[in-house]
Amino acid sequence: MEIKQLQHFSRIAEIGNLTRAASVLGLTQAALSRQVAQLEAELGTELFRRNGRGLVLTDAGQRLLDHVPLILRQIALAERAVRGSVGPVQGALVLGLPPSLARTVVVPLIDAFREHLPEVTLRTVDGLSAHLVELVGTGKLDCSVVYNQPPSDVAELRLLADEELYLVSGPLIEHAGKALPRSLTLTDVATLPLVTAGTTNAVHAALATAMAALGLKPQVAHEIENLTAILDLVRKGYGCAVIPLSGVHPCIGDPKLRLHRIRKPLLRCSLSVATPVRALNDSLIGQGTSLVRDVVRQQLVQFHADVEKAIDA
Repeated sequence: MEIKQLQHFSRIAEIGNLTRAASVLGLTQAALSRQVAQLEAELGTELFRRNGRGLVLTDAGQRLLDHVPLILRQIALAERAVRGSVGPVQGALVLGLPPSLARTVVVPLIDAFREHLPEVTLRTVDGLSAHLVELVGTGKLDCSVVYNQPPSDVAELRLLADEELYLVSGPLIEHAGKALPRSLTLTDVATLPLVTAGTTNAVHAALATAMAALGLKPQVAHEIENLTAILDLVRKGYGCAVIPLSGVHPCIGDPKLRLHRIRKPLLRCSLSVATPVRALNDSLIGQGTSLVRDVVRQQLVQFHADVEKAIDA
């Protein structure tokens, strides 16, 4: 197997159509088809089968695809190790982000990479924290920022910061017949209908754990993983949402959303950076994650100042 074959195989699997994949890769369809045939002949099995909409992986093809990111990552690691510290760090860094951060820090991150690591291409993927850790472990991500994750056998976790949680409400939500105050206790929050991302979400888990310590339970009205959809439901009065500071910041100035502190107790989620085990000597991952840490910390400090000012306005 050749590296190019694996890269092209992975792209075909992603796109699901040979013609479109050939166009993306800058190859003729015939040339790409020959590559697939050669790879299948070498492995002695079919990797794709045709259906009415294009190509789908066979079971053997899926098993190969599961290994490709790790293979390509190990090759990239070897190439960077051979080059050592000669010249500026270069390559592609694939970074995982939880949805709230993905909405707010991608542009500052790209700006920072362009200034400090101009020969590194940053690509971001968003998802739930537990899944992002798994993707780091399988080599599909180079690193990830994650919420409240336990120690892992597949990834190194290093604490980045604590991020405060806030309540976001809509115009129709009241407490004891009055508009919600700027600051609420956790007991107050337990009386409100909540729109959450589900029990597997790290933020919801932190909320439920804190409430359980007081003998309380969240009153979940709706569960939906997408943060944009959660806020849409809050705007329409279906409930409130407890979300991290980075997710609250874009809500500033929205006339249909109100922001509230949660006190007694103060709720926080820990943010960590997940990297592959034994990746500390890799210059791309090392310098890339260092820059990610700096940018995220700076953004959180600014977000906190902005949100607190908005609540008090």
